[in-house]
Amino acid sequence: MRHTLLVCLFALMGCTGARTLTILHTNDIHGHFMPERASWRSDSAMVGGFAALSGALDSVRRADKLSIYLDAGDLMTGNPICGKVVDDVEGGALLNMLRLCGCDAGCLGNHEFDLGGDHVERYAGTKQIDLVCANLVDITSGEAICPPHKIIERDGLRIGVIGLLLTDLAGVTSKQAIEDFNVLDIAGSAQLAIDELDPQTDLIVLLTHNGYDSDKELARAVHGCDVIVGGHSHTRLSEPVIENGVLIVQAGSYLKQLGVLEVTVKKDRIESHRGSLVELDAARFRPDQNVAEYVQPFADEIEREYGTVIATASAPITRRYNQSSPLGNLICDLMRNHYVTEFAITNSGGLRKDIAAGPVRKLDCLELMPFVNSVTLFEATGADLQTFATRQAEALLADDREILQMSGLEIQFDASGRAAENVTVLVNGSPIEPDRAYRGVSIDYVLVSQAEKYLGFTPRNLEGTGVLFSEFLMQAFASATQPLTGPEESRLIRRNP
Repeated sequence: MRHTLLVCLFALMGCTGARTLTILHTNDIHGHFMPERASWRSDSAMVGGFAALSGALDSVRRADKLSIYLDAGDLMTGNPICGKVVDDVEGGALLNMLRLCGCDAGCLGNHEFDLGGDHVERYAGTKQIDLVCANLVDITSGEAICPPHKIIERDGLRIGVIGLLLTDLAGVTSKQAIEDFNVLDIAGSAQLAIDELDPQTDLIVLLTHNGYDSDKELARAVHGCDVIVGGHSHTRLSEPVIENGVLIVQAGSYLKQLGVLEVTVKKDRIESHRGSLVELDAARFRPDQNVAEYVQPFADEIEREYGTVIATASAPITRRYNQSSPLGNLICDLMRNHYVTEFAITNSGGLRKDIAAGPVRKLDCLELMPFVNSVTLFEATGADLQTFATRQAEALLADDREILQMSGLEIQFDASGRAAENVTVLVNGSPIEPDRAYRGVSIDYVLVSQAEKYLGFTPRNLEGTGVLFSEFLMQAFASATQPLTGPEESRLIRRNP
């Protein structure tokens, strides 16, 4: 970063000696405000939640004189608390929890848009915490939705924090939710903000909701920033990654870990660093009393509303992003049978939680499908389904691309390298007829908001049912006469694996 008159003045005041700052960070909390059983631990300990977070933050702050706490977005969507109106905004309780935990700045994530544009306006205008975003503007006025950045001062050390949202917001959010906004190029917006803050600060942090791989690209595309605190990809970086001289950190998801990055700053640059993730073991950290007392009534209310057991699972029913999954097969089978259609499809990314063996509650259904999506009927020709099948095969070959879960359809293909060949489609065991219309069922997000991304064709004769996907799931599970099981078979098959 450039030395300026202001930096020189700080030097005269003795502020350019080596200083150590601890950057505490979270991301992709998704409404997980209470501790949950840690399935990855042999003792199934309770891990996560804001109470444990407050205790972990306090323990670090007691040891480290200079610290800041940042959150990298997607606070919303994942639990009924996200829909509760507090301080005139859905998700206001979560914002208050961040405030009580001493969050110095947060950025917007794509799931902050799940409740629509009006909600985004209210959310971005919150007074609970300082939200920053340098590349989201009103499409009509061109004005920023919230401040682009913030300067935080700690005992003379000045830290510039710039908020940034992924450029391809349209690819992961419903069209209706973002029609009033314009998302500017993330690298260009970042550089403009860096150039503005550089003369005023000792350290520049990009607080991004952009994804780990994209953050590495961003680090290569800009100059003058020191740290990227990221989110969106739910990546657990046990230690910082250095890309083009920039430290990149991310702390997984669902408030199970607290990221801790310690940097030593001297003469406007980072001299040394160390970073780690701290698991938020509820038994380990003594919570701040104010946080614990604020959180508990919401937990009690949600338990009263959604704690009812409606079904039983005979074994764990799991999801997968790039393959057919037992959970995807089960849900699509239930939709196809209930609505008496020839096939059913839904996006893998919409399934946000596995079903554990044992009792299944209403809350499990809402956490599994937390989005405000409606079940929708439609038609597709055989030719449309052939296009869809080719796109599915290509997604499977790409390894990291999302496929759609299916029922009533079986897709088989050959492949040499990344190219799908000899793609065939069966509808309930029979080859497709190109000109015939087939009746299907899915959700409005797949059929309306992201049809080009997922289908490759425009669905015909859309018919909304008015039933939320989560409500359908609760009803279907409650109607089951046997314990729930997830069909294991693959419905997207590469013949020459």
